[in-house]
Amino acid sequence: MEAIANQLNLDFEFFPAVSKFDRKELEKFNNSDQLLTSQKACYISHYKVYQSIIANDYDNVLILEDDVDIEMNIVNIMTDILSDLPIGWDLLYLGHCGWEKHGIPVGRSNEHGVYKSTKPGCTHAYAVSSLGANKLLKNLELNNLKAPIDLEIIEKIQQGIIISYSFQPQVIVQWRSVDNPSDVNPGSTEGSYPLRNSTLHYLGFSWNY
Repeated sequence: MEAIANQLNLDFEFFPAVSKFDRKELEKFNNSDQLLTSQKACYISHYKVYQSIIANDYDNVLILEDDVDIEMNIVNIMTDILSDLPIGWDLLYLGHCGWEKHGIPVGRSNEHGVYKSTKPGCTHAYAVSSLGANKLLKNLELNNLKAPIDLEIIEKIQQGIIISYSFQPQVIVQWRSVDNPSDVNPGSTEGSYPLRNSTLHYLGFSWNY
């Protein structure tokens, strides 16, 4: 992540995530046998970021997990898109695990369109507004974990509680390799949509499986 930040001249704030090995923290919410410890850790980590958004009075925050690759012209793409994004948005998925090209795009930057979310999936790259953070904190039950957090969010989107939009094609993807497996989905080295101008490829990294 630091290499990407330096290459793209972006200022990242690194948030201390909850580890699947942090038994003390997990035991506070260890009320479900339906989730893996890694899924619980992911859920709690994202929930704590939402709390931080409100505590620090941020207007909006881009949440990135530590295994992502980013389009090199991300700043230009976001400059084009943000002016078209409807007022009152809660979430904006810059990366996801679905196909979100439904209907007419609300905004576009060259080949990248932004569409109303239907079933985005995954949490590796999405923006949350302060309004969205408040809604998530109100509607997600940290003391009653029922499903991985991305599935819980999808449910709220489909219920109309959360107003969400998604990039298609994605501008941020998960980087999967043998030496960089998923914590949430152990054993998975599945790739995702290839970026047109991959920052990690530019820096000399390559898929190695």
